[in-house]
Amino acid sequence: MSTIESSGPIGTEVTQVARYRAFEETAGGFVLPSSGSSDRHLQFSLPGAVALPAVIYYRTRHTGKPAFSVRLNDAVLTKYTFVHGDEVERTWHEIIPAITQGEPTLRPDNNEPVFFARDGSVIFGDVVIMYTSNQTTVPVRYTVAAE
Repeated sequence: MSTIESSGPIGTEVTQVARYRAFEETAGGFVLPSSGSSDRHLQFSLPGAVALPAVIYYRTRHTGKPAFSVRLNDAVLTKYTFVHGDEVERTWHEIIPAITQGEPTLRPDNNEPVFFARDGSVIFGDVVIMYTSNQTTVPVRYTVAAE
């Protein structure tokens, strides 16, 4: 039998870096309900996402007293009904749980937040997600046009 002596914990190092994903398509805001739908779906990847709590940030501007919700994959993050006296413009931040229904809430691929509104109008915008990744670099794809 061998003996190992150590002055500290024995283990391996695992890369974990904070990353964020800003949704450029939400920079100008989008209105719900719209003429065609009461919800809006976005689809995206988060390279190297690991199962740790994350944060989503977004802005709202409303008219009337609408109700709205924000869901990300299987996790319901926000459900709110505006009332008289609420500020018209607000910023929101919600914790995204690490695990939802026994699975990681955020995945490296195939993530889908769903924004929903009814009984008034809500402009959602400036959506950003901060998450933990096990990748220090992210591949960037370039398209080159041949002449």
